[in-house]
Amino acid sequence: MTMGMTTQTRVSRTTTRTNGNGLSRARVVVAMSRTRERRMKRARVVVDASANDAGSVAIDVADAFVVTSSRRRSIASACAFALAIGVNAEARAISGMNVAKDTREGFQFVYPVGWQEIQVDGQQAVYKDIIEPLESVALNVYPTQRASVREIGTASEVANTLVGKALTAPGAQAKVLKANERVDEAGHVYYSFEFVTKTKSYERHALTVVTITQGKFYTLTTGSSEKRWGKIKDRLQATVDSFQVYY
Repeated sequence: MTMGMTTQTRVSRTTTRTNGNGLSRARVVVAMSRTRERRMKRARVVVDASANDAGSVAIDVADAFVVTSSRRRSIASACAFALAIGVNAEARAISGMNVAKDTREGFQFVYPVGWQEIQVDGQQAVYKDIIEPLESVALNVYPTQRASVREIGTASEVANTLVGKALTAPGAQAKVLKANERVDEAGHVYYSFEFVTKTKSYERHALTVVTITQGKFYTLTTGSSEKRWGKIKDRLQATVDSFQVYY
Protein backbone atom coordinates (compact mmCIF):
# COMPACT_ATOMS: atom_id res chain seq x y z
CA MET A 1 0.00 0.00 0.00
CA THR A 2 1.30 3.44 -0.88
CA MET A 3 0.28 6.43 1.14
CA GLY A 4 0.89 9.92 -0.27
CA MET A 5 2.95 12.37 1.78
CA THR A 6 1.78 15.95 1.95
CA THR A 7 4.27 18.82 2.39
CA GLN A 8 3.09 22.40 2.62
CA THR A 9 5.28 25.40 1.78
CA ARG A 10 5.08 28.82 3.41
CA VAL A 11 6.93 31.81 2.03
CA SER A 12 7.33 35.03 4.04
CA ARG A 13 9.06 38.25 2.92
CA THR A 14 10.32 41.12 5.07
CA THR A 15 12.09 44.35 3.98
CA THR A 16 14.57 46.20 6.24
CA ARG A 17 15.98 49.70 5.55
CA THR A 18 19.74 49.86 6.12
CA ASN A 19 20.68 53.58 5.79
CA GLY A 20 19.44 57.08 5.02
CA ASN A 21 20.38 57.02 1.37
CA GLY A 22 17.24 55.24 0.45
CA LEU A 23 19.04 51.96 0.08
CA SER A 24 17.31 48.94 1.45
CA ARG A 25 17.94 45.27 1.52
CA ALA A 26 15.22 42.64 1.12
CA ARG A 27 15.39 39.47 3.06
CA VAL A 28 13.33 36.64 1.71
CA VAL A 29 12.77 33.83 4.13
CA VAL A 30 11.59 30.62 2.64
CA ALA A 31 10.40 28.19 5.30
CA MET A 32 9.47 24.67 4.45
CA SER A 33 7.01 23.18 6.88
CA ARG A 34 7.81 19.85 8.41
CA THR A 35 6.38 16.80 6.71
CA ARG A 36 4.16 14.36 8.49
CA GLU A 37 6.59 11.51 8.03
CA ARG A 38 7.01 10.67 11.70
CA ARG A 39 3.28 10.52 12.27
CA MET A 40 2.79 8.48 9.15
CA LYS A 41 5.30 5.89 10.37
CA ARG A 42 3.08 5.37 13.41
CA ALA A 43 0.02 5.18 11.16
CA ARG A 44 1.54 2.39 9.06
CA VAL A 45 1.59 0.08 12.06
CA VAL A 46 -2.15 -0.52 11.88
CA VAL A 47 -3.04 0.64 8.38
CA ASP A 48 -3.27 -2.92 7.09
CA ALA A 49 -5.67 -3.83 9.88
CA SER A 50 -7.97 -0.92 9.10
CA ALA A 51 -8.02 -1.88 5.44
CA ASN A 52 -9.18 -5.37 6.38
CA ASP A 53 -11.93 -3.95 8.55
CA ALA A 54 -12.99 -1.81 5.61
CA GLY A 55 -13.86 -4.91 3.65
CA SER A 56 -10.76 -5.96 1.69
CA VAL A 57 -11.23 -9.65 2.59
CA ALA A 58 -12.52 -11.39 -0.52
CA ILE A 59 -15.03 -14.20 0.12
CA ASP A 60 -18.34 -15.51 -1.13
CA VAL A 61 -20.96 -14.56 1.46
CA ALA A 62 -24.09 -16.74 1.54
CA ASP A 63 -23.87 -17.14 -2.24
CA ALA A 64 -25.07 -13.56 -2.51
CA PHE A 65 -22.20 -12.27 -4.60
CA VAL A 66 -18.94 -13.39 -6.12
CA VAL A 67 -16.01 -11.16 -5.24
CA THR A 68 -13.66 -10.19 -8.04
CA SER A 69 -10.93 -7.60 -8.26
CA SER A 70 -12.57 -4.32 -9.23
CA ARG A 71 -10.84 -1.68 -11.30
CA ARG A 72 -10.46 1.70 -9.74
CA ARG A 73 -12.37 4.55 -11.31
CA SER A 74 -11.38 8.14 -11.09
CA ILE A 75 -13.41 9.92 -8.44
CA ALA A 76 -14.18 13.58 -8.71
CA SER A 77 -13.90 15.17 -5.29
CA ALA A 78 -14.74 18.75 -4.36
CA CYS A 79 -15.26 20.57 -1.09
CA ALA A 80 -18.98 21.11 -0.69
CA PHE A 81 -21.80 20.70 1.76
CA ALA A 82 -23.81 17.53 1.54
CA LEU A 83 -26.81 19.64 0.51
CA ALA A 84 -25.13 20.26 -2.83
CA ILE A 85 -25.45 16.60 -3.80
CA GLY A 86 -28.95 16.06 -2.49
CA VAL A 87 -28.32 13.53 0.26
CA ASN A 88 -30.67 13.00 3.17
CA ALA A 89 -31.30 15.30 6.13
CA GLU A 90 -28.81 13.71 8.53
CA ALA A 91 -25.90 14.21 6.14
CA ARG A 92 -27.01 17.73 5.17
CA ALA A 93 -26.66 18.85 8.77
CA ILE A 94 -22.92 18.10 8.80
CA SER A 95 -20.59 20.67 7.28
CA GLY A 96 -16.91 20.17 6.56
CA MET A 97 -17.45 17.19 4.28
CA ASN A 98 -16.05 16.40 0.83
CA VAL A 99 -17.97 14.68 -1.95
CA ALA A 100 -16.88 11.47 -3.68
CA LYS A 101 -18.87 10.83 -6.85
CA ASP A 102 -18.44 8.31 -9.65
CA THR A 103 -21.02 8.60 -12.40
CA ARG A 104 -19.71 5.56 -14.25
CA GLU A 105 -20.06 3.21 -11.30
CA GLY A 106 -23.17 5.11 -10.21
CA PHE A 107 -22.54 6.11 -6.61
CA GLN A 108 -21.80 9.07 -4.37
CA PHE A 109 -21.14 9.77 -0.69
CA VAL A 110 -19.54 12.36 1.56
CA TYR A 111 -16.50 11.95 3.79
CA PRO A 112 -14.71 14.22 6.31
CA VAL A 113 -12.49 17.03 5.08
CA GLY A 114 -8.83 16.18 5.63
CA TRP A 115 -9.08 12.53 4.66
CA GLN A 116 -6.94 11.60 1.69
CA GLU A 117 -7.54 9.11 -1.09
CA ILE A 118 -5.25 6.08 -1.09
CA GLN A 119 -4.98 3.06 -3.35
CA VAL A 120 -5.88 -0.37 -2.05
CA ASP A 121 -5.93 -3.31 -4.45
CA GLY A 122 -9.40 -4.69 -5.01
CA GLN A 123 -11.26 -1.72 -3.55
CA GLN A 124 -13.23 0.83 -5.53
CA ALA A 125 -12.48 3.87 -3.37
CA VAL A 126 -10.65 4.41 -0.08
CA TYR A 127 -10.22 7.61 1.91
CA LYS A 128 -8.50 7.78 5.28
CA ASP A 129 -7.05 10.12 7.87
CA ILE A 130 -3.24 9.94 7.69
CA ILE A 131 -2.90 10.80 11.39
CA GLU A 132 -5.57 8.46 12.81
CA PRO A 133 -5.04 5.19 10.90
CA LEU A 134 -8.32 3.56 11.93
CA GLU A 135 -10.41 6.46 10.57
CA SER A 136 -11.32 5.61 7.00
CA VAL A 137 -14.04 4.87 4.50
CA ALA A 138 -13.79 2.14 1.87
CA LEU A 139 -16.15 1.16 -0.94
CA ASN A 140 -16.23 -2.21 -2.69
CA VAL A 141 -18.34 -3.03 -5.75
CA TYR A 142 -18.92 -6.72 -6.57
CA PRO A 143 -20.92 -8.40 -9.36
CA THR A 144 -24.03 -10.27 -8.24
CA GLN A 145 -27.01 -12.11 -9.70
CA ARG A 146 -29.32 -10.78 -7.00
CA ALA A 147 -31.72 -7.91 -7.70
CA SER A 148 -32.00 -6.63 -4.12
CA VAL A 149 -30.36 -7.07 -0.74
CA ARG A 150 -33.70 -8.40 0.47
CA GLU A 151 -33.01 -11.53 -1.58
CA ILE A 152 -30.04 -12.29 0.70
CA GLY A 153 -31.89 -11.88 3.98
CA THR A 154 -32.98 -9.32 6.52
CA ALA A 155 -30.77 -6.41 7.59
CA SER A 156 -29.73 -8.30 10.74
CA GLU A 157 -28.95 -11.49 8.84
CA VAL A 158 -26.83 -9.72 6.26
CA ALA A 159 -25.06 -7.70 8.95
CA ASN A 160 -24.12 -10.77 10.97
CA THR A 161 -22.92 -12.66 7.90
CA LEU A 162 -20.77 -9.82 6.56
CA VAL A 163 -19.32 -8.85 9.93
CA GLY A 164 -18.57 -12.45 10.78
CA LYS A 165 -16.98 -13.38 7.44
CA ALA A 166 -15.84 -10.32 5.48
CA LEU A 167 -15.65 -7.06 7.39
CA THR A 168 -13.27 -7.97 10.21
CA ALA A 169 -9.61 -8.88 10.28
CA PRO A 170 -8.75 -12.58 10.74
CA GLY A 171 -8.86 -13.55 14.42
CA ALA A 172 -10.70 -10.40 15.51
CA GLN A 173 -13.68 -10.49 17.84
CA ALA A 174 -16.75 -8.79 16.37
CA LYS A 175 -20.24 -7.86 17.47
CA VAL A 176 -23.15 -6.29 15.56
CA LEU A 177 -24.81 -3.55 17.63
CA LYS A 178 -27.75 -2.68 15.39
CA ALA A 179 -29.03 -2.97 11.83
CA ASN A 180 -31.74 -1.22 9.86
CA GLU A 181 -33.20 -0.72 6.39
CA ARG A 182 -33.92 2.40 4.36
CA VAL A 183 -35.37 2.94 0.88
CA ASP A 184 -34.55 5.96 -1.29
CA GLU A 185 -36.92 7.79 -3.61
CA ALA A 186 -35.89 5.63 -6.56
CA GLY A 187 -36.77 2.46 -4.64
CA HIS A 188 -33.21 1.27 -3.89
CA VAL A 189 -33.07 -0.73 -0.65
CA TYR A 190 -30.12 -0.12 1.69
CA TYR A 191 -29.10 -2.09 4.77
CA SER A 192 -26.93 -0.22 7.26
CA PHE A 193 -25.46 -1.58 10.47
CA GLU A 194 -23.13 -0.68 13.32
CA PHE A 195 -20.54 -3.05 14.75
CA VAL A 196 -17.36 -3.20 16.82
CA THR A 197 -14.22 -5.27 16.34
CA LYS A 198 -11.43 -6.01 18.77
CA THR A 199 -7.94 -7.45 18.34
CA LYS A 200 -4.87 -7.52 20.57
CA SER A 201 -3.62 -4.27 19.02
CA TYR A 202 -6.76 -2.16 18.52
CA GLU A 203 -10.51 -1.70 18.97
CA ARG A 204 -12.55 -0.30 16.10
CA HIS A 205 -16.12 1.01 15.92
CA ALA A 206 -17.58 0.88 12.42
CA LEU A 207 -20.62 1.53 10.23
CA THR A 208 -21.48 -0.22 6.97
CA VAL A 209 -24.13 0.31 4.31
CA VAL A 210 -24.87 -2.16 1.51
CA THR A 211 -27.18 -2.15 -1.49
CA ILE A 212 -27.69 -3.97 -4.80
CA THR A 213 -28.63 -2.48 -8.14
CA GLN A 214 -28.03 -3.32 -11.80
CA GLY A 215 -26.04 -6.45 -11.02
CA LYS A 216 -23.69 -4.73 -8.55
CA PHE A 217 -23.34 -5.28 -4.82
CA TYR A 218 -22.08 -2.11 -3.09
CA THR A 219 -20.46 -2.28 0.35
CA LEU A 220 -19.31 0.93 2.03
CA THR A 221 -17.67 0.81 5.46
CA THR A 222 -16.36 3.62 7.65
CA GLY A 223 -15.11 3.71 11.22
CA SER A 224 -12.64 4.88 13.85
CA SER A 225 -10.89 3.66 16.95
CA GLU A 226 -13.20 3.07 19.91
CA LYS A 227 -11.36 5.85 21.75
CA ARG A 228 -12.17 8.40 19.01
CA TRP A 229 -15.69 7.19 18.27
CA GLY A 230 -17.47 9.76 20.44
CA LYS A 231 -15.72 12.65 18.70
CA ILE A 232 -16.25 11.60 15.10
CA LYS A 233 -19.33 9.39 15.06
CA ASP A 234 -21.62 12.11 13.68
CA ARG A 235 -19.40 12.54 10.62
CA LEU A 236 -19.12 8.81 10.10
CA GLN A 237 -22.90 8.48 10.35
CA ALA A 238 -23.26 11.25 7.78
CA THR A 239 -20.98 9.32 5.44
CA VAL A 240 -23.13 6.18 5.66
CA ASP A 241 -26.41 8.10 5.45
CA SER A 242 -25.21 10.01 2.38
CA PHE A 243 -24.35 6.92 0.34
CA GLN A 244 -26.62 6.46 -2.63
CA VAL A 245 -26.63 4.77 -6.03
CA TYR A 246 -28.06 6.19 -9.25
CA TYR A 247 -29.29 3.33 -11.38
